[in-house]
Formats: sequence, structure tokens, C-alpha cells
Amino acid sequence: MQPTTTTLAVSASSSSTASSESKITTYYPPFRIVDSDNDPLDSTGRHVLTALGPSATGSQWIVGSTSAQPKVLDREGRTTLFNFIKGDTYVTDSSKTKGHTAGVTGVAFHPLAKDACWTTGLDGSIRRWDVSGRAKTEFKKVVCAEVVGKCKDEKGRRTQVVSNLSVHPNGRKVCVGTACGSMQIWNCFDRRSGSRPLGAVYAAHGGGGGRNRPVTFVAFSGNGERIASRSEGDDTVRIWDASRMEKGTGSFGRKFGGREKEGEHPPSLLLAICKGLPAFNESANCAFGPDGRMLCAGTSIDPRAGRSGGSNNACGKVKFYQLPAEEKRSKVCKDGRSKSSSKNKSTVVLDPVEEVDVAPNASVLGVQWHPKLNQIALGTSNGIIQVLYDRNLSTKGALIPTSKSVRQSDGLSDLLRSRAPTGSAAFLSSSNSNIIVPNALPLFREEPRATRKTRERERKDPEKTKLPEPPVTGGIKTGGKTGGGITFSQYIVESTNYVNNKNIAGKDPREELFKYSEGKNYVSRAYEGDVQRILAEKTVEEEELDLKSRKRSKTK
Repeated sequence: MQPTTTTLAVSASSSSTASSESKITTYYPPFRIVDSDNDPLDSTGRHVLTALGPSATGSQWIVGSTSAQPKVLDREGRTTLFNFIKGDTYVTDSSKTKGHTAGVTGVAFHPLAKDACWTTGLDGSIRRWDVSGRAKTEFKKVVCAEVVGKCKDEKGRRTQVVSNLSVHPNGRKVCVGTACGSMQIWNCFDRRSGSRPLGAVYAAHGGGGGRNRPVTFVAFSGNGERIASRSEGDDTVRIWDASRMEKGTGSFGRKFGGREKEGEHPPSLLLAICKGLPAFNESANCAFGPDGRMLCAGTSIDPRAGRSGGSNNACGKVKFYQLPAEEKRSKVCKDGRSKSSSKNKSTVVLDPVEEVDVAPNASVLGVQWHPKLNQIALGTSNGIIQVLYDRNLSTKGALIPTSKSVRQSDGLSDLLRSRAPTGSAAFLSSSNSNIIVPNALPLFREEPRATRKTRERERKDPEKTKLPEPPVTGGIKTGGKTGGGITFSQYIVESTNYVNNKNIAGKDPREELFKYSEGKNYVSRAYEGDVQRILAEKTVEEEELDLKSRKRSKTK
């Protein structure tokens, strides 16, 4: 079974790109894929990653998975900076828990600040987290700073958030899609726990049999004036007016819930419908162009078509749509409709202006249109990631590796390589093959060329750099050094009180040595002169005779 690309994200600074798959996770710097066996992000306990989000500076990534605990990683994805706590699953009110109690479906950083991020999950809550390092923690895990909102359906019942989380460009509003088929806009910094959304649209993609289609993807445009939505099982992408959804400018979310006709909404709210985009996977998304005038989205192929004897030549496509121009704001009536030509205006149904075949026998799921590079990154259902670019309109990114031309060899070199004996160095270089010896000694083992990042990482490794043993600064002096910054020689000098006697400049060393002999005796007095001294009272023979006489007296 091939892994499916579940999410795709590109940092705003265009310095790195990340994607996740249903089985493995792949992280790569700009357009350089890393082997999945050495997966840096694959440390989530084999949970499928559902959402990725880069910070405003590109130095951090927030990762959401099927577990209830998202995490924040560094730019390389090798170090976990913050772990978020899991909420109490026995508490039904999600606003009373310290974290998510179900899987995470959407994550996003603040577009202007690097120390704030939001997450949303299947428990229906939208949460704000503080990743500045000063937030409250429990068991070394960050506690939720604020519950932004609890999503509910049109009847006030709790519902699940099944879509991603899209943040307004100014960072003060977020938009989510729910399982009940609604789109809701929430204020990110509303301190009231029982607050309502700024605006909502119910039955956004219609449905059948009294059940609405869930909204699985939402996205703000570059200027925040429009919102694009997509639903699983629907073949359209719908464009909405964000200002019409908000409270105070005609609350269409409550007044026009799609009840009059299935999926029908006022044209001032539903601006356009892009046709011909079947989606059979909840990971399918879409993307606005840098100027907001174009929209691109991928198509899905039905995996059951090939099994039922259908054609196997299906191909996933990327379709481009020209969106209608934005109209000038006009006054709004009490019923929420615009005064200017509200009778003749209708929702525009768009056909694609361009189609590109990119994935044979696979679906195009993840789509990211980078505003700076003007390039489109695509993730498919077979785990392949592609990049679309234009040599005239795009900048950097994929143009850097493609601009390098292949080195051309002259005819003489080709002739010499063709006549080189088999097994020689010239033959191996011509055939572009290397001798692989798996059990070679480390001295003869050929290692890959180290890059700048690899050298920096090895420089911090104490074993590879042979870092000396650090000094021990505690009360017990153990180790290679006796104290912080003090060597063994320095310790001996200080212990002998050499510091007080080190000023010997301008003194005669012989006079200093004679001072030590005054009043002191270092040798025996036998060398002081010809002095007769009694060394013993008796000789050895006399002592033996005295000893025998004492024994005889005792026996008598």
C-alpha cells in the first residue's frame, strides 16, 4: 500500500517545505528530499500527521497528528521545542480542559508574531497556545492559554472540527469547517469564554437526506476578503465573501442556512462556484494565487473505477480558475443584502481556464501556491511531491537546481573512457558506479560529503570533536580537573601557599636558602665535629652475661 500525502506546507520565508504521509513523514529543505528511513519528524508514536504549520519567521514548525498532543519543532525538524498537554477525556466541557481530548485536525502560527499559535481538533474546540517559553507548564508540557471557541451546529449542539485552521492575514480571526457542514469565523482574542462566532454559514456545501456535507478545508485569500471552502464528496470549490459572514454586516450564517433550497445561498455571500473538482479524500485542498485573482485545486480519481473494470488511464489534474473581480463595498440593507443591483446579481459558476495532468493513476490532494516564489507545490495520493514553476514568472526555489546545466564532455575524453580496461578507475568513473564494500574498515569506508549543516551538527558532538572532560564544580572534587577553570598544577601551587612567596625578584637565592638552615637541624650531630659521645653503657658481650646471670638467679 502506497503512502498518501496527508498535508503539505511551505514556510512564508520560502526557506523550507514539509509534508506528511499516512505511513511516513518526509521533511526537506528547499526542494531537496531526505530519505524516509532517516525521518526527522517521524517521532510521534506512529500517529498519522494531519496538519503542519510554519511560523512567521520559518524557524519553527507546529505539527498536529491523530493524537491529542501537537508539538512544536525547530526548523530542521530534529528537536522538539514544546510539547502540548492532553486534556481530561472525562470532562465533557472542552473549555474546562487544559488541552485537546481528541485528534488534532488543524494547526497554525500567528502570521505576524512567533510566540502564538492555534490548534483545533475533533473535540470541537479552538485553542490558543503560548510558545514564548513563559507559558504555564505541567510535567514539562505547555498548558493551553485560552479556549477561543467551541463550535456548535445550527441547533446549538456540539460538533466536530474536521477541517484545517485558516488564520486571517492580520492574525485576529480564524476560520474553521465543521462536521455539520458549517463554516465559522472566530475572534482569536475574545476573552469571553461563552462567546459566539463572528459569523457562520450553515449547509455551506449542501447535502442530501437531511445530512449536510462536512467542510474539510477552508482558506483565506491573501487580503483576507474571500474564503475558499471544499468538502469531501463534493466536486466544487466555493468562494465566499468573508465580510458578509461576520456579525454586524448581515449574519447570513443564521438567516441563510441553506434551508430554502439545498445548498443555496445569497449571491452576495456565495460569490463563485468552481466546477469539475471531485474530491474523494478529506485531505484535498485548494490555494489562492499571490494576487487573489486565480485559484488552483487538484482533482481526485475514484479508486473503485479500476476495480470495476473501468479505464486505468485516469490522471490527477491541477485546474486553474479565474475568479471574478472584487466589487467596491456598498451599503448593506437591514436584511443583509447590498443596495447595488442585488436583483440582477447571481452566483458565478466558473469553468477551469487551464488544466495540467500531473499524477497518472493518482489523486492530487495537497496544493500550496507560494506568494513569493510564485511556484505551486503538489502532494499526490501515491506519496510523490511535485513543483510547478514558470521560468519567467517564478523566482528562486525550483529554478535554482534546474538552472544548472549538465557538464558536456569532449570527444577525446569519451574515446579514452570507452577504451579503458574493465575495473580501472577510468572505467568506474565512466560508468558512474562505485565499489560498495559493506564490511569495510572505518579507515577505508567512503562517507558522503559533509554539508555545512552536517559540519555544524558534528561540531556540537563532544565525541566527534573529542571535547575534554569538563571540570567539576561541586563540593566533591572528582574528574580530570579539581574545579572550574583550575588545572592540577594550579591546584598544587595554591595548596602550597606559593602565591604569598612568589615575589622573589631581585633577591639572592643563596641567602634565601641559608635562611632555612638558621635554627634548624636537618642532619645528625655526628657530623658537627670531633666530639666524643657515649653511644652505649655496655657492650654486647656484657649484656649477654648479665642476661645469663639473671636467669640463673631465677632458677635457684
